[in-house]
Amino acid sequence: MKLQPLKFTLAAIAAALLVLVNAAPADGYSYAEKEDPVSVLFKSAVVAAREGRWDDVSDMAVKGIEMQKGHIFQADSLAPLFDSAIAAKNVSKTAETFANLLYISIREKLHQSLNEDLKHYKNAKARLGLARKSYMDVLDGNVKKKDADRSRLIIEQFNAALKGIGNPGLFGIGKLKPDPAAYREAVKAIESLVIKSFPSFAG
Repeated sequence: MKLQPLKFTLAAIAAALLVLVNAAPADGYSYAEKEDPVSVLFKSAVVAAREGRWDDVSDMAVKGIEMQKGHIFQADSLAPLFDSAIAAKNVSKTAETFANLLYISIREKLHQSLNEDLKHYKNAKARLGLARKSYMDVLDGNVKKKDADRSRLIIEQFNAALKGIGNPGLFGIGKLKPDPAAYREAVKAIESLVIKSFPSFAG
């Protein structure tokens, strides 16, 4: 009888570990608990638009554009698109424009690491993880509907970018030098493939 609580505890721990293992990304990303603020903004804006809270949507559009100020890729060109979609109370067009904002944010993260020449491994990996999560959460569903092969290729290029940033290894084991050229090619491929699915996107 005394062993029963212990068995229960071990079973519970085993179950919890199984959930954690299954939840871990298979391709080496470990940032599932984090989310790009622009991705959060996108989801909030779409909900607000569907609920007819257009003043809130307008405020979020302004906030989103401001979030890109001073960055490599700014979003000022989206302002008239937001104004038009919101004035028409067009939920679909509003969502598309916020998705475009998210794409700009994804590009920002990918290119920030390029500008640093991949010298900061942790930052590069974190940015890449967030960029990939944003893509998967918001854009990949539509890409897959249009062309499942294209979706697969984009994910492959994110994996190639991950390899390109290298790995400092652990106590010298598994150390890989960063490959900026390979990373750059992967980023270019991601951008090219995404634009094929969303030709109206401004970058």
